[in-house]
Amino acid sequence: MTGANGKSAKYVYGVVRASGAKPMGEGIHGRPLRRISSRGIAALVSDVPDEPLEAGRDELLTHSRVLENAAERGVILPMRFGVVMPSSSSVREELLAAHRDELEAQLEEMSGKVEVNVKGIYEEQEILREMLEESPELTGLRDVIRGQPDDATYFERIRMGELVSEGLALKRASDEREIVDRLSPSALATELGQAVHERMAVNASFLVDRDRLADFDRALDKIAAEQGDRIRFRYTGPLPPYSFVELSVEA
Repeated sequence: MTGANGKSAKYVYGVVRASGAKPMGEGIHGRPLRRISSRGIAALVSDVPDEPLEAGRDELLTHSRVLENAAERGVILPMRFGVVMPSSSSVREELLAAHRDELEAQLEEMSGKVEVNVKGIYEEQEILREMLEESPELTGLRDVIRGQPDDATYFERIRMGELVSEGLALKRASDEREIVDRLSPSALATELGQAVHERMAVNASFLVDRDRLADFDRALDKIAAEQGDRIRFRYTGPLPPYSFVELSVEA
């Protein structure tokens, strides 16, 4: 596949062992996947036009799909989206040869390991009921506001919003700590993410031995059962170790 200038480049998905399973499937723009190897390690690539790459939904989904499929077949060090190098020789020299020691060490470290992401969202009505039971001030404000026009209770509504926000922050800190502490014994490492929703109780990624995934899943199932209707969990994985690989490679 070539761009308007008639040239093609190499899109790099990640780094694998050269002796691993042959790549299967298609990459961005439907191009075949292949490996560029150098002394025992290899880059998983496909051809793209030698021009700026659009970060559209299809491209992002394809990037993730290729990495997840590769992770099912062996260890892979995932690259961030958008790493394009001009030629096979540049992949060998500027990526594989220049960073060989780092790449080999991380391939060894991540062998047999996967990432699992756990997100927990508070159920709105349940968590609000809980906060009302715990805060006489919040309950009083609710009673004052009930049935009144917005402009007549403007300051009460502001204060109620402040109390709800403060209450959620306190609950998030406590629940996040408890959930992560209970899951951590089944994991090798943990990376906390930002709360991307105001009702998000936890957003954490865990590095887990593939052989211990069942232990991790049982621990999460127990927590979810105890939380009942209070927190709704979303489990994503097993994934390539996105949060636990650091590649100092500039595209």
